[in-house]
Amino acid sequence: MNNHPNYRVSVEVILVHEDKILLTKRSTEAVVAPGVWNVPAGKVKFNEIPAEAAIREVKEETNMDLQGLKEIHVRTFEGQTVSEPIYRLIYTYVVNVSDQQLKNFQLNEEHSESRWITREELHSKDFDSLLPAFRSILLEKAWKSC
Repeated sequence: MNNHPNYRVSVEVILVHEDKILLTKRSTEAVVAPGVWNVPAGKVKFNEIPAEAAIREVKEETNMDLQGLKEIHVRTFEGQTVSEPIYRLIYTYVVNVSDQQLKNFQLNEEHSESRWITREELHSKDFDSLLPAFRSILLEKAWKSC
């Protein structure tokens, strides 16, 4: 049996508004995935269930209060930070964002920029840093789930 000391449960949230998905770019100073495009995401704390963590992470990263999350995928991920390997169980959620919720939108310091993109724009070289497995989830499930 393998021992994976850096194993955590994580969440990611695909925010949809008017058939566009929010992508956020990690700051180049971020400890995890610097300069990489993704969606609001983070680790589940000990006292949380994944859906609660997803709502908290979106609030921390975008200042938006959400409800009505829909789980669309669960996968494992094995990667590497600068100093150590990482192992994750990742729950992916999707949620429609209202105009009212968007009024509170503000990125936190973990991110350098954001873009609301169409399905076609996902193929732009601008977003080459998206992990292939996550890109597939966006293409195959995210737009269909809302």
